[in-house]
Amino acid sequence: MKANDIYRFGEGRTGIGQAIEFTCPPGAEEEIRSFLQKKVRTINAPVTHRVNVPHGGYGQYTRYNIIQHRYAGGGSGGCCGFIEILEIKNPPDGRWGIVIHKYSSRDGSVFTEWEAIENAQAAFRGSEESSALGFKRRVVCGALRPWFYAIGDELLVGDYTFPDGLQDDSVFRFGEKFVVFDYEGVWVIKTCMGTRFIEERRENSESTKTECFRLVYWDDGSVWDERRGGKSPRPVEEGEEWITEAIQQFKEMLVGNNAGFTINFSDGNKFVGKLARPKNSFPCAEGRYLVVVHFKDGGSKEGWVEDFAPSKETPDIVQHIIKGFANAKKSRVVNCVEIKKAVVKKGGKKWLGVFFVRS
Repeated sequence: MKANDIYRFGEGRTGIGQAIEFTCPPGAEEEIRSFLQKKVRTINAPVTHRVNVPHGGYGQYTRYNIIQHRYAGGGSGGCCGFIEILEIKNPPDGRWGIVIHKYSSRDGSVFTEWEAIENAQAAFRGSEESSALGFKRRVVCGALRPWFYAIGDELLVGDYTFPDGLQDDSVFRFGEKFVVFDYEGVWVIKTCMGTRFIEERRENSESTKTECFRLVYWDDGSVWDERRGGKSPRPVEEGEEWITEAIQQFKEMLVGNNAGFTINFSDGNKFVGKLARPKNSFPCAEGRYLVVVHFKDGGSKEGWVEDFAPSKETPDIVQHIIKGFANAKKSRVVNCVEIKKAVVKKGGKKWLGVFFVRS
């Protein structure tokens, strides 16, 4: 492998579980992980270090090479926190390296991913809405720690680090799916990230009593506190797997990645969910369109509209064309638009979605 070859960052573990960072050609990650596991016991580097990313009056360690481009801290009403722009120079296994990370003592961590530092800088100064230029996605970590603040031998599980101090539990086991209820009895399926047992001493004039309770951490960053009462989470039962699939497909539809989905039941019945749009609505799928535009002052223009994608400002191709001519150097008023051909982008957004604006 030459110094100027294209390479990717990866992580693996040796035969005794030592966490190793490596770089390799694209596609060789699994081969190297397998080699480390089967052939290597330990690797000792001549010099080791951890990076400390400053957060106001204290720092936060990480095993990654991180540049903090912006930072601001503060708080009120008993809630303190900070916001920062981070550029992770060596993100492993395809994870994205440009993020805006927010933390508050009340809500925990949330981070958003951005195409470029310039996009993150603009969002830091203005709005982090998902319609902003360069926005990729938003991840709510809650009580869990984001992957880019992993240290030492901590495992990465998706977008999070595997929390320290989690213990084995005969019921709430890591990776198992559970039906979790809120206070009104509404439930959702979540994946367990582990359990922490807490001992609490209670004293009165007659005796001292020690109580033990669980804190169960879920994959969406939320925590179930056993002391709060209500219905306890239960494991997903056999035959309920379709619920997870239905929820995931519904989320895909809400963000505009599809316009409908079907769930097949074992008895032959089907659940069909689809977007019902008004009859006078216009095409809104991401792609390129061949159109003829007729103007109010006379004349017309035919041509391809390239790289259309639905947004809050222009949810369909017609609104996109009308606003485009209205904002042009020599603005013109569009009378009507004739759509002659549409080439929909494979895997592109099918419609605007309902999560473009977040408070």
